Amino acid sequence: MLCQIPEIAKGVISVFASGRLTAVDYRTKLQPAIKSSRENWGQVCLYIEADVLLEGWEARSLSGDGEVQLPAFDALVFVGGPDWVGNAVKLLGPFVAGEIAWFPLSQKQAAVQWICKRSTVA
Repeated sequence: MLCQIPEIAKGVISVFASGRLTAVDYRTKLQPAIKSSRENWGQVCLYIEADVLLEGWEARSLSGDGEVQLPAFDALVFVGGPDWVGNAVKLLGPFVAGEIAWFPLSQKQAAVQWICKRSTVA
């Protein structure tokens, strides 16, 4: 499940993730928010907060058919989630064009500050 949460800061897409994410989550929630952010703010900064129940993407969503393809972003921060999320972000970091970081839920305020510093929207 993916749902929008109250805006962390102007120009930052703020979502909450739990359970198994699907292509429908991507198409109906994340993709429109990314398109709107690019059009309205000229940037894509993502704040994704997760609980320990996050399992990842549904396998068929990542089948290579192009269902889930995260477009270019300027900055992305994951907050919380199970232990593997932090490791996945560290592994993914060198392979993405935008800045990416992970913070444990106990450091949520530091994560908010991190993404706000990367947003060009005042």
